[in-house]
Amino acid sequence: MRSLRFFLSRWQNWLGLFIALTFVVVALSAPLIAPSNQTTQGPFMKVGRQSDKRPHPPSETAPLGTLPGQLDVYHALIWGAREAMQFGLMVALGAFVFGSLFGAIAGYSGGWVNGLMMRIADAFLTFPVLAGVVFLQQLVAMTIESMGGIYWFNNDYFGQVIDFQFAPPPFAVFLMKVDPILICLILFSWMPIARLVNTMVITLKNTEFIQAARALGGSPWWVVRRHILPNAVGPAIVLAARDVGSSVILQATITFVGLGGQSAWGMMLSMGRNWVIGPGGDLFDTWWVFMPATLALILFGVGWNLLGDGLAEALEPQASRSNGSFLKLSRKKKEEPIEFIPVRPRPRVGTSHKVAVDIAPEVDPLLHVAREALNQRDFEKAFNAYSYLIARGRHIEEVVDDLVKGTLRSPRNPAMWKLLGDAFDRAGRHEDAARAYDRYTHLS
Repeated sequence: MRSLRFFLSRWQNWLGLFIALTFVVVALSAPLIAPSNQTTQGPFMKVGRQSDKRPHPPSETAPLGTLPGQLDVYHALIWGAREAMQFGLMVALGAFVFGSLFGAIAGYSGGWVNGLMMRIADAFLTFPVLAGVVFLQQLVAMTIESMGGIYWFNNDYFGQVIDFQFAPPPFAVFLMKVDPILICLILFSWMPIARLVNTMVITLKNTEFIQAARALGGSPWWVVRRHILPNAVGPAIVLAARDVGSSVILQATITFVGLGGQSAWGMMLSMGRNWVIGPGGDLFDTWWVFMPATLALILFGVGWNLLGDGLAEALEPQASRSNGSFLKLSRKKKEEPIEFIPVRPRPRVGTSHKVAVDIAPEVDPLLHVAREALNQRDFEKAFNAYSYLIARGRHIEEVVDDLVKGTLRSPRNPAMWKLLGDAFDRAGRHEDAARAYDRYTHLS
């Protein structure tokens, strides 16, 4: 819930969410806003004579004009959004699932298993995506042809043509229904996610707060679910969200250059490439040929990238998310160190029967580290130390006093108020904790 509030507090996230949801609504309502008829073939609908190779401007029958061959631009744009959404989500989901599992298994295994699996990921990274597309298409074509079928690609609205002289076997039917570019992009998109998850898992296994969670008696599944997975999978979700837009743009590019593919937007640009510059060199004489598809691709990519950036901020740990405010405060004039209340002296038994009190108080080493880190503005280290003390219930009153002074020093730091609320709650001061949490919610 707090991450959602943080996400919705940025106007860029609202813009990305609006653009993405607009494409989702258009994709879902395509049959209603662009109904098909008997002249529709795939995402394209003919509104005139196919022999007419000149694009016509917008009219009542074609609200956004026509492409060469009298194909309705509006109909192709709407149904292209539906195909783009399906394609992008399938590529992102496939790469996310496979990459996360691959990276997590390698990270947990460690040792030579981790090294071998990561070298496999590096090998996939060195393979060009376009070469993989061509290789997979040729492999599919040769497989179908060897089974008695005729298979080829073209960029016309007829799509792919497959002719069998007999009933095709199930494997051939599967290859006929699966887009080779879809499979290829999944095969060559999971490596960054796997490497990121692997690095996060290895790092989190050795952090202090994971060790503290284990020392508190947390079961392995609880530690993984509560601490490792939220921090390790979050960045992978960000990459997957960005892959939705980038995969659609790459599919349209492959279709445009003639390497196959079924991107409606790419086909629109390919069929209208000779009309980008109109008669007399006027760039906007036949704007409807390239402008709608180009804007759709740009907005689709920008929307999902903005959404990915917003998720990157929202899914980061709270202490790291607040680093920006810390850095802004650090540019101000140097502040005096915080004067901390010393830990209450511990009585010790002397040689006599009377109880003697140490003149110099004994300070808990971890509390000392937290105070030094806070004075040196090493906030991540200070927050980890204070969080450990709060979780163990050690020196709660002193921790509360330290964090109260910390909030006075950095009043606009939401992470400081969050930690102060945790300390108040641990100390039993629930009303103060509620006020601290309210302040944290307001700043977030």
